[in-house]
Order: sequence, then C-alpha cells, then structure tokens
Amino acid sequence: MFWLGGTVSHSDFDVLAELPDHLTWGSLHLEVQRRHGKPVHIEPAPVGLGQDVTGLWLEKAEQSWIFHAAGESELLRRHVILHEYGHILLMHGGCELTLGNAFAHIGGSRRIKTLLGRSSTWTAQEIAAENAATRLAARLTRRVDPLLEVF
Repeated sequence: MFWLGGTVSHSDFDVLAELPDHLTWGSLHLEVQRRHGKPVHIEPAPVGLGQDVTGLWLEKAEQSWIFHAAGESELLRRHVILHEYGHILLMHGGCELTLGNAFAHIGGSRRIKTLLGRSSTWTAQEIAAENAATRLAARLTRRVDPLLEVF
C-alpha cells in the first residue's frame, strides 16, 4: 500500500485494527500505555526544540514522554500526539531525527532508549506514523448515535 509517497506494511494496519471499537482520548491513551508497557506522559516541548520539529517521543526504560510544540492549535496538538502514539503502537525504534543541541544535555547518561521526533523529513517510519495518526483520528471521530446504542 502507498501513503504519502511511501509504503505502509499490512502489519501496520493489523496493529491498529486490534484497538477497541469505541475509542475516546482517555481510552486510547490507556491502550497506548498498556501496549507500551509503561506510562506515557504528554507535555509541551521544552524551549529550543527547533522550529522544524512539532512533536517528539522520548522513551526511557521506565516511562515515555510525548512532547508537542507549545502554543500550537488544539487540532495540531492532538494530531502530533496521535502521530507519536502511532510510533509507539507500531513499535518504532531508533533516532531518525537530528536535534542539534536541543537535547545534547540528556545524552546516553540518562538511559534514553528511543528518541523520535515529528518533523518535515518523510522517512518510512514517519510515513507510517502519519498514516497511523490519520487512522486513529478517524476512529476517534466516529460517533455512535445514542439512540442506536439502546438497541
């Protein structure tokens, strides 16, 4: 399959298809944490993240953080979070992002396992995470008619 000029594997779709039918922001966050096996904290990005980066997933052995660009619209903030959830659910690893000195002070001494950032560079992992974000957003916007829930 092709998406945004790249390929997406069928296993990417399988991972997201296994999510519960009725998703809310809260239930999706809990499901991401459950599958990830550790807490995931969502915070505004530290100053100096860089203009090109709108989101970042930082993983350590005991917990992860999703950072989003501070001051952005609620819609972009949610999309960035969904994009980073995509990386987590698709079990992406490694650093595809060059951050310059923005995080130079944390380095290897802080036991960082994964550092992935959302930027304008379209690698295979970024394409898959963007596709996941779009699919997750579609799942979250599905509304069930309350009258039909009765039946």
